[in-house]
Amino acid sequence: MVRRALDWWSDHPQLADALLAAIACAVLLVEVPYSDQTIAHPERLPLTFWGDLLAYAALAWRRRFPVPVLGLVWTLWLIGGRWDIWAEWNAAWSELSTPTALMLVLYTSGRWTSSAWTGLFLGGTLLPTALTVVRMWAGPLPLPLPDPPDDLYVVSFVTCFAAWGLGRLRRSEAEAVARAVVREEASRTQAALAEERMRLARELHDIVAHNVSAMVIQSAGANAALLDDDKVSASAAVETIGHAGRTALAELRLLLGFLRESPTAPRPGIDAIQALAEWLPIEVRFQIEGEARHVPAETGLAAYRIVQEALTNTLKHAGKDASAEVSLLYVPEGLHIQVTDDGVGSADRWMGAGRFGHGLIGMRERAEMSGGTVDAGALPGGGFRVEATLRWTDP
Repeated sequence: MVRRALDWWSDHPQLADALLAAIACAVLLVEVPYSDQTIAHPERLPLTFWGDLLAYAALAWRRRFPVPVLGLVWTLWLIGGRWDIWAEWNAAWSELSTPTALMLVLYTSGRWTSSAWTGLFLGGTLLPTALTVVRMWAGPLPLPLPDPPDDLYVVSFVTCFAAWGLGRLRRSEAEAVARAVVREEASRTQAALAEERMRLARELHDIVAHNVSAMVIQSAGANAALLDDDKVSASAAVETIGHAGRTALAELRLLLGFLRESPTAPRPGIDAIQALAEWLPIEVRFQIEGEARHVPAETGLAAYRIVQEALTNTLKHAGKDASAEVSLLYVPEGLHIQVTDDGVGSADRWMGAGRFGHGLIGMRERAEMSGGTVDAGALPGGGFRVEATLRWTDP
């Protein structure tokens, strides 16, 4: 309850200040009949009462115009002549009076403004002390000054300074919290940018590594076929090179479209895996098991990239006579992916494209984003296998 009231006070400063001023003025008006004065005869009320009423009415604008309100209340306090604030607090109906309003607006100035005028008015609370000292040393002055007290109004200045200091302390705390919030926001922004850079790096690696590797391998095959005067094989290799180049360009355009926040086509997903397998220059068997279901876009992209990377390694290391098999298994927990081949060079692939290469690292990073795992290794009878499990991320 108290927390909600404080939140409301912070969220509606102008209305809260108007309410504060109205309550203070109302209490002041109610207290008058209990003194030797009465509101029924306003002409009998002292001028200090009207000064008090004006000071508390000005509190309605204390946060909107802190310095002008402070100047008005300070002037009313000085003219009123009730400079001993401690004594005023122990008076009768004047417990709510201009000195109390002065404490409140000094706190407000310390909390809400850094204007040099605040320091001037704060130092001005020592003016009664200066006048009293002059009177004590120079004799009576042609001013209606009260008798000099024992403390020379120093307690009044200390009280004013404490009120301002409390407001300044609250302001420092609020500024520290604001700076911490800014730092936290900047940290989150930097983390998001770093994550986005990693995502783009993975995308770029997968696009370039797969398609360029296919083009390099097929160019070597085309060159060998031409030397053997095998025009059919050379033509097929050149066609594969063209397909890989067109695919790379299309995916790079798509990636740039996302960078410009205007994608021109959906990113590849589960449906693109079979097409990927069909145009490769090696035999790739593709099968789907389990009950197919809707696959979230991020999960589909991760599956496509994992299969793409695994088949790229097959092209690089398995040999031209190798074949591969891609299997997708739908299970309640997620999507299970298995890519195997019967090629050669398994040990080299484990060292070069696996544990210490970017390919397997990228596959694991993609799987981990959906709470999944990736495992890869050589098969006992020759060949290589990549297994990945991607968990469903949609409700």
